[in-house]
Order: sequence, then C-alpha cells, then structure tokens
Amino acid sequence: MTTATHEDSTGASQPVHTSSNPAVGTYDEAVAHVGRRSPTYVADVPVGEGSVAMFCAMIEDANPIYWDRELAQQIFGGPVAPPALVQGTVLPLPWRPDGARSQNLAVFQVPLPGRTLINVSTDAVYHRPFFAGEVISYHDEIVDISPERTTRLGTGHFLTTVFRYIDAEGRPIADIENVMFRFGEADR
Repeated sequence: MTTATHEDSTGASQPVHTSSNPAVGTYDEAVAHVGRRSPTYVADVPVGEGSVAMFCAMIEDANPIYWDRELAQQIFGGPVAPPALVQGTVLPLPWRPDGARSQNLAVFQVPLPGRTLINVSTDAVYHRPFFAGEVISYHDEIVDISPERTTRLGTGHFLTTVFRYIDAEGRPIADIENVMFRFGEADR
C-alpha cells in the first residue's frame, strides 16, 4: 500500500495520516500536539442550491427558508444552507481528473497507542448563516488529550479537537468541537 505524503511548512515530505491510518505513538508524544492545527483547506466547490435541496429532502426538513428563495432573500439576503450541512460542504471530492486531493487533518496526526477512533460528543457554535454560492474553508486544531482512561470499550485517550469553518474573507461561520476516544492495542 502506498502512503500519501504532503509537504510541511519547511518543504519536507510528511506522511498523510487518515481515520483508517492514524499516527501511532505514545501519550508523551501526543501531548506535544496540543495547540497544533492542520493547514487550511478550501472546499473544492461552492455550496450548491442543489446540495441544499437534496440535504433538506433527505432529512425531510420543511423549513421554508430552504425551499422558498424569495423568503430566504427577504430574511437573510440570499439562499441559505442548513447549519448541519457545513461539514459536508468542505469534504474533498473523492476523485478529480487531476487527482484527488489529500487532507492532512491534525486529529489523525496525533501519535497515540491504538488505531480505533470513536466520536463521543459534538458541540457546534454557528456564528452566522452560510449561503449557496459561498466557498468555505476550514482547519482543525488539537485542544486537549486526556491521560489514559479505561472505559467499557477499552483503554485509551480522549482527544478534543475543534474544526473552524470560515468564509472567503476569513470570517468565522462555525466552530465544531469533537471529543473522540482513541483506543485499541498499541502497535508492537
């Protein structure tokens, strides 16, 4: 299997770790990552009205501001997207003619024992609506890593991250905090 790489800020090639291949190491190595953030990634495409309609149809969201363009214009100044769609608007396209783009998220760079990651909680703060036609950017930051804990799932660490979503001018749209439990047997 080929491991994807990216260039860090010094130009050195670094492995790209993913949810299926997170960095593995010790708790002491991991705590050095608190405060680190990923590069900022720009969505491949603008938020689309078709994506908004499909999302609302799939979850059966009847809120008229997502269905009535004139109402959205009166209230918000344009066609608005549901807050829950913000995370999906920035996912990289899985294929492109010029090659899929890898993302080197900070959450997967944290070297901890174990490879299993389960989301425990999510808290979202939305700073403003976002609109069809906007191009959204984001990065993630490591906020906290707990000492080793034992739960019914196993022994591991709680990892807290914040994903920050911004518009083209750098103004905040949303902050989404995730607490994940990273556990499993350490690689030998």
